Amino acid sequence: METHSGSRRMFLKTGIGVTASQCFPGLAVAQGSSGPRLEWQQFKTTSQYPAFVNAIATMRSNTNQASPGSLSYWSNVHVNTCPHGVPYFISWHRGYLYHFEQQLRSVSGNPYLTLPYWNYYSYATLPAEFTDPAPTNPLYVPRQSSNVYGALSMAPFASAVRNFQRGKSNAFEPSIEDVHNPIHDLIGGVMSTMQSPLDPIFFLHHASIDRLTHAWSLLAGKTMPKSANPYSSTNSDAYWAGNHLYATGLSIERYKTRIPSWLGTTYASNTVPTALPPAPAASAARAALLQRPPFRSFRTVAGRRLSNTRRSVSGVAQVPFDEQSVSVLLRLAKSDAAELARVVALCRDGGEPDVRADVRADIRQMPGMIKLVFDNVSVGAAAKKGGFFYALYLDMPAVVESQAARDASLIGTLGAFQIAAAAHHGTPRIEFDVSYLLARQERVNFTELALSWVRVDGDRPPAGKAILANEIRVELAFAPDDAHGLSGDAEDIERQHL
Repeated sequence: METHSGSRRMFLKTGIGVTASQCFPGLAVAQGSSGPRLEWQQFKTTSQYPAFVNAIATMRSNTNQASPGSLSYWSNVHVNTCPHGVPYFISWHRGYLYHFEQQLRSVSGNPYLTLPYWNYYSYATLPAEFTDPAPTNPLYVPRQSSNVYGALSMAPFASAVRNFQRGKSNAFEPSIEDVHNPIHDLIGGVMSTMQSPLDPIFFLHHASIDRLTHAWSLLAGKTMPKSANPYSSTNSDAYWAGNHLYATGLSIERYKTRIPSWLGTTYASNTVPTALPPAPAASAARAALLQRPPFRSFRTVAGRRLSNTRRSVSGVAQVPFDEQSVSVLLRLAKSDAAELARVVALCRDGGEPDVRADVRADIRQMPGMIKLVFDNVSVGAAAKKGGFFYALYLDMPAVVESQAARDASLIGTLGAFQIAAAAHHGTPRIEFDVSYLLARQERVNFTELALSWVRVDGDRPPAGKAILANEIRVELAFAPDDAHGLSGDAEDIERQHL
């Protein structure tokens, strides 16, 4: 495994507005007019396939991490600047793929080369070309699993998911990230780390996420922040103001990542999946037996004020995650349960669970969000290779009889990649806004919340304790966090995760 040297600050020291072609010799001539990005099964039958394979081989063999012609350079970009679990996850990666595709064209000498995508909603198994361990195959790296069926969900494409960005109710960005993350986890190997671009399948995976995002945005009733082309503060949403930063001299104006065509990119298909692919025998057997795991007891943690805007109302400490699936009861005082009920009532009435400017004086009395927080989470040495994840549920039925019943209680996922991304941004803490999930469950009593985690294994999962959570707690957030409030200065938001 290559190490990633160099200071993060030095890597980011950049003058915004410098174009990629100025900083990447030969890149401008590589920007040709190309056809659409193709799904791998079609792509490999075209004349572009050998150019792609040769370009990946060339970039893997280039050991100069300072050279954009090396794969390690692009891994460093990801390690140092990518946002995960925070705003701009999708648009940052859209610009990242654009710049990487230009570099592929430069390395290959083919100005029409496009990135392929892997449609795992049709082919849940890794393409065979990526699993051949022949020494001459540049698409192969060691991995833990070849099938990602267990990571797939139809939840991002549900009719209720109508808003785009994280921080909004019923938002697509966090929902599709809950598909993105466990795919990293199941494949494992370097894909379960922030150095994941060292695995060539990374780029097909993110091209698939990018295509799914665009296809979702074209559906009726879906809303994305508006932008003119070019961006104008008078008729564009502030969400698109500013720039995404990648490396020295390498940036992109955010608004250009709103639509693939504004970057000169199209996809061969703009449809969303309507069903999951056929399940492998083992996955089908697990799905047929999906039941709420047995309850266990852990040391409780008293509720407490965490800051001026956040308060813990229930928690458990020193919670290990191993091969077993487990449930735990999180008990709340009646007064705290009443506050949860107020937030849920706002959600059911169609209001945003936040605090308006004219009532900020009452911030301590008016909670805005209900969050489930996994604080100070660590991953065991063997588990860092991935090959597993945990599906998280809130008030899971005793027996899950349908996909709809599963989605009604599914919070998200927890795995090695997600924890590595959280640690990359500071303290390894994973947060889930469960306000609208509780609202959809139509419950009225909030004195107890049942949290369950179901272990989902790939081909070679680790044994023993995989993850340790120092604390799992329910929080009341009295105002939107800066990381979720998208109405402020976009540059300030970006700086939080750089």
